[in-house]
Amino acid sequence: MTNTIIRNIAILAGKLAYFVLQITGRQGTALPGKVAIKICPNILEDLTKKCDKTVVITGTNGKTTTNNLTNHIIGGKYNNLVSNLKGANMIQGVVTSFIVNNKSSYDWGIFEVDEGSIPDVIHNFSPDYVILTNFFRDQLDRYGEVENTIHLVYDTLKTVDSTLILNADDPSTTQFNKLPNKKIYYGFNKNKFSKINHSVAESIFCKNCGNRLNYNFISYGNVGDYYCNNCGVKRPKIDYCADSIDIKNNNYEFKLKINISDEIKNKNNVESLNKFIFKYMGIYNIYNCLAAISLCLSENFDISYVQKQVENFDYRLGRMETMKFPNKDVVLVLSKNPVGLSEVFNSFSYDEEPKSVMFLINDAPADGRDISWIWDADFEQISDIKNINYFYCSGTRANEAVLRLKYSNFNTEKIKKYVSKEASDVKIPIKEILDEDVKSYIIGTFTAVPEVRKFLLKELKEKSKFNDISK
Repeated sequence: MTNTIIRNIAILAGKLAYFVLQITGRQGTALPGKVAIKICPNILEDLTKKCDKTVVITGTNGKTTTNNLTNHIIGGKYNNLVSNLKGANMIQGVVTSFIVNNKSSYDWGIFEVDEGSIPDVIHNFSPDYVILTNFFRDQLDRYGEVENTIHLVYDTLKTVDSTLILNADDPSTTQFNKLPNKKIYYGFNKNKFSKINHSVAESIFCKNCGNRLNYNFISYGNVGDYYCNNCGVKRPKIDYCADSIDIKNNNYEFKLKINISDEIKNKNNVESLNKFIFKYMGIYNIYNCLAAISLCLSENFDISYVQKQVENFDYRLGRMETMKFPNKDVVLVLSKNPVGLSEVFNSFSYDEEPKSVMFLINDAPADGRDISWIWDADFEQISDIKNINYFYCSGTRANEAVLRLKYSNFNTEKIKKYVSKEASDVKIPIKEILDEDVKSYIIGTFTAVPEVRKFLLKELKEKSKFNDISK
């Protein structure tokens, strides 16, 4: 059989798998691609040829948010996009996105890709752009130490001529500076949220010489304005820089300082400082925002259009997703590593409303069996957060979460525990936190968030219906 026939059979088999999953009530974000790859191992190489331009987004944190925001901005100008928006970010998820769309051509292919899957995906095509968000310790039982992941991605990118969009404030960027690819950098200027003389739990050693790094300021984790006194490595010059960051009405506001040629500025209607508003909490989300902005402005999108799209972006899937119940707001957040969890806690500190917090931690394979990372997260700051009514610990490893919370000297009278037998066991704790009349923040690991979100949407529908009847 010819390659074309084999590819078509693979696509047909993938479609059939997707159809079966849909009628059985499952999403089908990965299995159709897995079936297609089994029949035609190099199918992604053929599928990506349908795209005029392609983008790969990878890194530890922020892939899904950056992917969805990038799609939102580019999708306002181009109707014909293909993307794995639901977060299935291994090669089978990327292939599935093509099978589900099944068009003959696309203006853009925009894909988030799991760091460990980068070789499998990029082996098949050379993206026009690769966005690197950050690199932190994550799922140690799967990835090992973060240096292993950095080397894996670096060695893969040696084989492509993609333009790299890099987080200048992440010290791992110094590794990728060695590549000959064109590079675009985004980062922060010092701002009111910058930390000085702040202890760093993540790797703080120079990737070039191994000596300890110094910082002019830290934004979060080990991300900030770094430099090495031994070998002279320092943060690279930033092309797209967030300046004057502030919080107003639970929205982030910042000015974008652009250090690019006057010719490009004039072409894109770009001023020296341009105000952006982004409504999702967490300083790390401004980095995700900058990554998407950097790509779109590099593609000559008009800045006023990009500003508008960033401001009206409405994101779901449990990444700081707010659900408005009749009596209160419920905020659902994914967190899966120490830096991410620390910053989630930090973002709560800017909300002085009465609130309860829940942390659902599971240890399924997708979460990572090793949950020792919670001891590196900054639970100690929780005691300083104002107006916490209760802190719920749930999930299959709720006992360890309670212990970590007790060691942080949080008031034990405010701790409530619900140990789950399996990841889907969320009904009882969620019902209890929903019965409170104060705002709820629900943090979940990878397998917890989909189950919680599904249950919250069901409850929201029922409560809203009841509220309408009672009026």
